[in-house]
Amino acid sequence: MYICALKNKLRLNSFVTIYKKISCFDNNILLSTLILFFVINLNAQSLGEDESFITELTQKESSKIKQNIFAQVKFDYGGILPTVKDKGIEKYYGLDLRVAWQKKENDVYSTLYKAPKFGLGFYSGSFDNNAFGEPNGLYGFVEVPIFNQRKKKNWIYSIGLGLAFNFNYYDPDENPSNELIGSNKNVYIAFSLEGRYNITENWVAGLGFGMKHFSNGRLILPNRGINLLPLTVTTEYNFGDNYTDIKKGKLQTFKPFNIFNIYGAAGYKNFEYGDAKYFKSTFGISFLRQFKYKFRYGLGSEIFYTAGSLDRVIKDKSDFNKLFSYGISAQWEWLLTERMYIPLNFGIHLNHNKENFEQLLYQRVGFGYLLGKHKNIILAINLKVTEFHADYVEWTIGYSFKKDKNKYELIF
Repeated sequence: MYICALKNKLRLNSFVTIYKKISCFDNNILLSTLILFFVINLNAQSLGEDESFITELTQKESSKIKQNIFAQVKFDYGGILPTVKDKGIEKYYGLDLRVAWQKKENDVYSTLYKAPKFGLGFYSGSFDNNAFGEPNGLYGFVEVPIFNQRKKKNWIYSIGLGLAFNFNYYDPDENPSNELIGSNKNVYIAFSLEGRYNITENWVAGLGFGMKHFSNGRLILPNRGINLLPLTVTTEYNFGDNYTDIKKGKLQTFKPFNIFNIYGAAGYKNFEYGDAKYFKSTFGISFLRQFKYKFRYGLGSEIFYTAGSLDRVIKDKSDFNKLFSYGISAQWEWLLTERMYIPLNFGIHLNHNKENFEQLLYQRVGFGYLLGKHKNIILAINLKVTEFHADYVEWTIGYSFKKDKNKYELIF
């Protein structure tokens, strides 16, 4: 029965014929969109979460299976700023096939986020222009309901991060038309905000809008990036008869604590097309205060090294100030689970070099994961942005010193 239902849903692929005119946004749309979703989440918490009395999860029926499993098909199409039509992109449409799972057990974060779904997705898109290729992608995602998910109507927001490939990248001789992407493989970032409607206990339909972003973090030029703001249509099927319901319950009051982080990062940056890639690195320390289950904030101090600066920087400076830039940053981290988090940082350079394409202000957005029994080992991939233009991709490792007295156990 369930196999037949899935096959019927996949036949909807034949209807992917709708599209709108599109173009490409400046890279600042990426950071702005993340802020939009962050504000939505913060508002939802302030309106609907009480630290002592918040939602807890119960089951319609008992089962040995610890996860609810879902299949999703998402169609998107749409256009963005018409000012970039001259870059060659006239049309866009895409398809996402996704598998999601949802915890049945009621731990702290599944309660806080009203039973979120985590999953894996496959993306396929087309710009209807061979100069840009037919990109595919693999990514992980999280999908969070804003209100009680068992209501007939609801809203969700979703964040996805992965790798896209199969681009026809820029080549001055063989592919001069693509002035947006200089690499075959690019970072894939997706956001969406959707209204969902529960047709039956198994079938859900959704309609909303989102953003899809492709770039390589200035690893290979050109890297203007491709940003899409599609209209999204979704259908979802629940493979089981179980669902996670929501009732009032108790959660232990969060005990705030302090964190001291020390971290380093490395990557590469391209300054001119066809030129070498230059090594870049970051070393930093930060002091953070986690004041809720979901959020922590603080200040950081960082120093950045850029190889080749002695030959590149012509301003009258010491060798140290040519090779190194440094600054301070305000840091905010949004926790999806006790281990997974999204950093959002805003910094100011106290020393920077315009010859390295650095500006006064810089930002950081990415994804982090805490390893180890005590969640002390930091692994992260971040995009450092300097005034909304990619600086470089930071592959980060670090260590976190903290005393967290909170217990992240099952509530029942």
